Amino acid sequence: MASNKVVTYIDINLNSVEAYWGELVVPNAKQFQSEPSPRSLFNVASSVWHLSDWVWHDRNPGQDSRGPAWTGFRSQILAACPQLSWLGDIADAGKHRGLGRLPEVKGAEPQFVLNTLMLAAGAPSHDQKHFLILNDGSKVAVDDILREAIEFWLTELKSKGLLSPYL
Repeated sequence: MASNKVVTYIDINLNSVEAYWGELVVPNAKQFQSEPSPRSLFNVASSVWHLSDWVWHDRNPGQDSRGPAWTGFRSQILAACPQLSWLGDIADAGKHRGLGRLPEVKGAEPQFVLNTLMLAAGAPSHDQKHFLILNDGSKVAVDDILREAIEFWLTELKSKGLLSPYL
């Protein structure tokens, strides 16, 4: 059953999935790659997570993103890319602080990892990496989560010719 709710779009000069991708997803992903921090993690998680809303509205113009059609769409993308759910937990926690649901992500932490390329060149160096801690206690590198989620969207949106932030 379609919702009768009126959907309003606000014109902020981001009026397409392509514009959102180019203005938010790519710069935020590059920022996290070059300067990993809680700020850059929140920004990239939010932009990659909320891309689902932009894709929904692109494919369903004027339709409300509440109800069974939206729920089915969200379930489909989360089944295809579970990493999006983890990014959604980070985005929601960054926006609301406290969540009224049990997230899959328990926390995030930076760790310093030895940069073996620099070591091989004779200059010991450590890189800061960020990991999500899941409820089962396992840790997953944010870089890996982002790469998988971004690759999912690049495949899902192949017809739009989006460029990868990993080029």
